[in-house]
Amino acid sequence: MMKKIFLLIAVVTFSLTSNSQTLAELLQQKKEGYKITGTVSGLKDSTVMLAYYFGGKQYATDTANVVNGKFIFEGDEKLKGGMYLVVLSESRYFDIIVSEQHFSFTTKSDDLVGAMTFKNSKENPAFYEYLNFITDMQKEVTPLRKQLETAEGENKKALQEKASEVDKKVKEFRYNFIKNNSDKFFAKIINATTEPVIPESPLDSLGNPDKTFPYRFYKKHFWDNIDFSDERMLRTPIFYSKMDQYLDKLTAKHPDSINVSADVLVEHSRANSEIFQYVVSYITSTYERSKIMGMDAVFVHMVENYYITNQCDWVDSTQLVKIADRAQKIAPNLIGRKASEFLDFYGRPFMKDTSGVLHTLQEIKADYTVLVFFGPTCGHCKKEIPKIKNDVDSLTSVGYDIKTFAVATEFDKNEWKKFINAQETGDWTNVADINHDEEGNPVASSDWRDKYDIYSTPVIYLLDKDKKIIAKRITHTQIVEIISRLEGN
Repeated sequence: MMKKIFLLIAVVTFSLTSNSQTLAELLQQKKEGYKITGTVSGLKDSTVMLAYYFGGKQYATDTANVVNGKFIFEGDEKLKGGMYLVVLSESRYFDIIVSEQHFSFTTKSDDLVGAMTFKNSKENPAFYEYLNFITDMQKEVTPLRKQLETAEGENKKALQEKASEVDKKVKEFRYNFIKNNSDKFFAKIINATTEPVIPESPLDSLGNPDKTFPYRFYKKHFWDNIDFSDERMLRTPIFYSKMDQYLDKLTAKHPDSINVSADVLVEHSRANSEIFQYVVSYITSTYERSKIMGMDAVFVHMVENYYITNQCDWVDSTQLVKIADRAQKIAPNLIGRKASEFLDFYGRPFMKDTSGVLHTLQEIKADYTVLVFFGPTCGHCKKEIPKIKNDVDSLTSVGYDIKTFAVATEFDKNEWKKFINAQETGDWTNVADINHDEEGNPVASSDWRDKYDIYSTPVIYLLDKDKKIIAKRITHTQIVEIISRLEGN
C-alpha cells in the first residue's frame, strides 16, 4: 500500500512539475517587451549592438554591455519581427530571427555559426541548421571552383560534375527545408529567394523560339514566392533588394513602364497594411527625388492614384495637402505634355516684349523651341545665358531650326532691357509679365510660375514643333546633346 502511495505522489509531483514548467513558458511568452540573452564564450568585455534590416540598410535598435561573454538585450516594447543582426564589432556580426520575444542563445567567439545553440526559440534552430549546411557546401565547392579556373579536358569535366552534385544537394536541401519548416519565418525568406522556373519558350509566328518570352515570364512571376501578407518580410535584406531589382533592373527606365510596375507591386502589397504603406511611400519619395529627367511623372502618378484617392491613411491632412500641391505643380510640365500657354485667368495672352507687344508660345514656328526663364539681376543667369545663346546659335548656324522664347521672371523693366542689351539676346523673343497694383506691388497675370515650377533661375525647357516638352531643367550643353540625338547625329 505504501509503495502505491509513494508511486502516486511521484506521479502527481511529476505532473505538477511538468505543468508548472508549461505554465512558466506560457507566462514567459505573454510578457510584454522583449528579452534576448546572449552568451559568446571568448568574447571580451565590450559593447554589442542589436540592429535590424530595413529598406536596404541596417538600423541599430539596442545596445548591451558584455561581461564575461554574457549580455542582455531588453526593452519594454516588443520588437517587430524580422531578421536582426547581433553586431560584436565593425567586422563581426551574426544574424538571428526575431519572432519570439524572449529567448537566449549560446555560441563561441571563434565559431559563431557552427557553435550556436538556442533556448525558447523555434525559429532560430532551423535557421542555423540551414546556415551550417550552406557553410559546409561552400567549403566543399570552393576548392572545386578554384581548380576549375585552370582545369582542362576530362579533368575539367569531372570537376564540373562534382560541382553539379553539390548544387543538386543544395537544391534538394532547400526544397526539403521549405517543405519541412513551412511554419518557420526563415522558410519564407528562403522561398523568397527561389527564382521562378522559366519553361521552354513558345514559337513565334515564324516558328522560332520567342526571344522575349523568358523575360516576360520571369517578370510576371517575379513576386510568386514572396509572402506579402507577412510584414516581417520588410525587415529582411530580401524584400528591398527584390523591389529594387524589379523597378530598376526589370523595368524600362521610362515613366510609363515604371508606373505599370509600380501598380503591380502596390496591388501585391495590399495583402498587408504595413507593406502597403512602405511600398507606396518608397516609390513616391524615390521618384520625387530622382535625378533622371522625366521620372517626376511617376511621383505624380502615385499621388494621383493613391494619395488624393484617400488610400494613404498614414498621411495627415496637412502633409497630404503639401504632397498634392507639389504634384499639381509638376503635372502640367511633364515630359511629353504640351507646354502651358501663357494666358491669364480669362484665357487672354499677357506676356509682352519690351515694346509692349503681346507674344505667345504658339506663334513661334520652329522645329525646336528653347524656353528659358531667367532673372535680369540673377548672377547665375548672367553666366549661363551667354552659354545658352552660343550653343543655340551654333546649332542654328549648321541648319537646325531653333528659336528661343525667353521669359524674364523679375519686375524691373529697366534691368530687363539692360540685360538683353548686355547679353545680346535681342534676336530672341523676349517677354515678361510686368504688372503692378495701385500700391506699386508686383502682380502676376496667372499662375505660370507654378505651372512651370519656377522656384529658381535659370530654367531651360526644350519643346518640339508642336510645343510638347522634350526635356526640362536642362543645361546649355544638354540642348546640343538632345537635339543631336533626336536628329540622329
